Amino acid sequence: MRLLILAFGIIFVPNTAADAGAKGPEPWGYFTNNTIYQPIASESITYPRFVELMDGTIIATASLSGHQPGYFPIFESEDGGATWKYISKLQDQVNGWGISAQPALAELTEPMGDYEIGTILGAGNSWSNNGTRIDLYASKDKARTWEFVSQIAQGGRPNTTNGATPIWEPYLLQYEGELIAFYSDQRDPKHGQKLAHQTSRDLKTWGPVVNDVAYEEYLARPGMTVVEYIPPLRKWILVHELPIGNSSSHGVNYPVYYVMADSPLEFAKEQGRPIVINNVTAPNASPYVAWSSLGGPNGTIVVSDADRAQVYTNSFGGDIDKWEEHGTPAGAVYSRAIQISKMYPNRLSIYGGETFDNIGKKLYTPFSITVVQLDKVLKTPVK
Repeated sequence: MRLLILAFGIIFVPNTAADAGAKGPEPWGYFTNNTIYQPIASESITYPRFVELMDGTIIATASLSGHQPGYFPIFESEDGGATWKYISKLQDQVNGWGISAQPALAELTEPMGDYEIGTILGAGNSWSNNGTRIDLYASKDKARTWEFVSQIAQGGRPNTTNGATPIWEPYLLQYEGELIAFYSDQRDPKHGQKLAHQTSRDLKTWGPVVNDVAYEEYLARPGMTVVEYIPPLRKWILVHELPIGNSSSHGVNYPVYYVMADSPLEFAKEQGRPIVINNVTAPNASPYVAWSSLGGPNGTIVVSDADRAQVYTNSFGGDIDKWEEHGTPAGAVYSRAIQISKMYPNRLSIYGGETFDNIGKKLYTPFSITVVQLDKVLKTPVK
């Protein structure tokens, strides 16, 4: 059965393949475009996000357009993405604006403030003509219910014009007793946009804004931070897009860059590097990064972008000249998320939805998950 969410509640509709007797995805198996949620009416799904809990459960959400006020639908899979159930809505509880853009999820692996190990954190951008607010919520019951915790940061109304002052695109990371909230920041008059973070030890009070990626050229607009740890190198990697005015690089207007540092608090000390394959191909826009222990002594860095089915990999410790391009059966998605299973490093999950240009066009592209074998992906370079 497939689950649909309507404005007035939840209904179940038949899954055509199941009704016809077709065999569904195997638990912890490999499959292509397995539906998590089917949009209806005026809905579109973009910006998928997930957190894999310590027990292997996956909690997933996405930006769901077509509702006022907006909210994040929350789904759960206990079998590696083969089957899903809707479990809750993460809703704006304090602003009256809704919260429907740019979700982020994390799980506490150590207690913080009033919140125990296993608490699930959710954040997103709550916005209106009055401003943009990145708010933090917490669930103590495995994402069944949510409570407002704190406002991380506040900016001006949503407007991507240089000189406007909104904030965007949170990403959450727990690190050495702190929660780091990364985000894109247009409030600094020295920069059209920069990447920054703030930290908290109790989830309630937040420290000062610290730069992560800020270019001297005012027109540079680094955006959409995602961070991953690379254990063999004892390094952290931050990926971001880097539009600069109307310029392009290797045929793309939002080239993907990466920064590597000894600590996720110290990216500002390092220089960004572009991902380019054979001096010909470059990923474009809203990147995501994951790491697998497969692929050699350094493991493999895997990067996704918004415009292509491919993924971009590096098994040489992030060497700028060693990026490769590999095909996958998944589709392009605005801010597509990818996941390497903590238990099975050969399982690369790719979360699907709508492209940016098709939001609101009633194409009804499902929120989906594709799971492929990473070792096979690495053996099939794009030519």
